[in-house]
Amino acid sequence: MTTSTQVSKQLSKNGYRPPSRFRKELKRSLPWYPFILVNILVFVVFNLVPWLSMFSISLFKTDLLSTREFVGLEHFVTMVSDEKLHKAMLNTFAFTLMYIPLLVVISFVVAVLVNRPLLGMKTFRSLYFLPNITSVAVLALIFRRFLSPRPDGPLNFLIGLVGIAPQRWLIDVNQALPSIVGISLWEAFGYFMVIWLAGLQGIPNELYDAAKVDGANGWRLHRYVTVPLLRPTAAFIIVISTIGALQIFGSIYILTGGGPVNATTTVVYQIYNEAFNFGRFGYASALSVLF
Repeated sequence: MTTSTQVSKQLSKNGYRPPSRFRKELKRSLPWYPFILVNILVFVVFNLVPWLSMFSISLFKTDLLSTREFVGLEHFVTMVSDEKLHKAMLNTFAFTLMYIPLLVVISFVVAVLVNRPLLGMKTFRSLYFLPNITSVAVLALIFRRFLSPRPDGPLNFLIGLVGIAPQRWLIDVNQALPSIVGISLWEAFGYFMVIWLAGLQGIPNELYDAAKVDGANGWRLHRYVTVPLLRPTAAFIIVISTIGALQIFGSIYILTGGGPVNATTTVVYQIYNEAFNFGRFGYASALSVLF
């Protein structure tokens, strides 16, 4: 101990400083910094720079061609009294509130059903996933025909067989948004079914066997084994599907154009309207900064 202390004092007199803990950690992790740098570079180029550019445009009243008038934060103040924006926010909230619970439940139930080792289950999985790899535009055009308000429209014809009057699915103020929800569910549930399926197949069979020994069966197996172990999967699905719901655009653009009477105009579609239909690129940029 005395010798070690004497050596340390002698090294200090000669100007030597032992490397600090921070320098040791820095030297040890130095080979990994290039990998982090790549991610930082991608974030800066594709996220930060566009956001800053968009924010700079939001400070001007401009059509991006000739006129350019500095207005400061006026566009952000305008949002407070913009009734169309408030309506779009309400529609987006209503869409998300209807869409997320139905998507989570339907995709989970289907995943449980196709997780059984029965003949033909792989075919069913592929069929359920098919809408997810089909173009949104193609699906929207198919549903526009399927939801035709004419009495001889496919869906109206089917419900007419049980005595229900023809419905104006996409052109009725009260039915348009729920119709978009239904179409969006059909488009997306196959993808989330696969995620649920991966979670289900990651649960060891021994846990189900142990639960059966304790007397659990049917509903209790799912309640006490499946559901608790799938909470991380559920959290992931809820987060990802919520992001998708808040960004809904394609189906609305093709099927309803935000109508009827702005009944299906969401925040993203309102941003599109402000920029490309009204030519208010500054205000659209301000909306994009916040939303």
